[in-house]
Amino acid sequence: MAPEPTQPRPLMTGRVLVSGGTSGVGLAIATQFAIAGAERIVLLGRDTRRGTEAARSVATHGAKVHFVTGDAGGTHDSDRLAAEAAAFLGGHIDTFASAVAPGGHLGPLLQQDPVELERILLGLVLPVMQMNRAVLPFMQDRGGTIVNVASDAAKVPTPGESIAGGAMAAITMFSRTLALEVKRHGIRVHSVTPSLIAQTPTADRLLADEFGAKIFNKITQKAQLGLPVADDVAAVVLWLAGPAAARVTGQVISVNGGISAG
Repeated sequence: MAPEPTQPRPLMTGRVLVSGGTSGVGLAIATQFAIAGAERIVLLGRDTRRGTEAARSVATHGAKVHFVTGDAGGTHDSDRLAAEAAAFLGGHIDTFASAVAPGGHLGPLLQQDPVELERILLGLVLPVMQMNRAVLPFMQDRGGTIVNVASDAAKVPTPGESIAGGAMAAITMFSRTLALEVKRHGIRVHSVTPSLIAQTPTADRLLADEFGAKIFNKITQKAQLGLPVADDVAAVVLWLAGPAAARVTGQVISVNGGISAG
């Protein structure tokens, strides 16, 4: 007789923290969790006005929503943000989603300002790593899920994205390695890597740049399933945090409309 399968810890998604949750993918993630029945949601961001408006919008779907302002990349501020969020969430964070928008300048490496390289790299990577570190103490007692939104630039070499690609690859490997470190605590970690996401501020910035517009148009032609929108990415995050993914961890999932595979 086959042995009974071991049961994973029950997944709880009612207490949610979203970094970069005031617009774009982050706001879509928070909204979908609220629609799915999350009890309490905290949004992290830098812009108080935008954060207040986002919290009001998410709350219309029935969740209690709180906005916390601060710098997710700051060593001490990340600890404060996580602690303040956890206090509103009842002392435990069930799901943490990092959806800080990718930034930096597109273009060949030789055209990049060397003085700006450190600022761009730290601005892309540190907010993710610092907040992952800061939320772990509020997940260890009963498990949880972390999903870091990166970019397909981590996996698909694209001329003009050497800096962004390196940063996104750092986030995906960080997520996979962290998944192995914290699985004993019942914490699961993933990375979601969309391509260009239509109808977002990041897409608007790309289209306004001549080099970025060329990349956008080439990628659009390859996305024969259609370019993803913010809700497409949010739906994957919601699934990864839910009971159907109870035995899944350390995955890097592309959401790219068929631009590439793998």
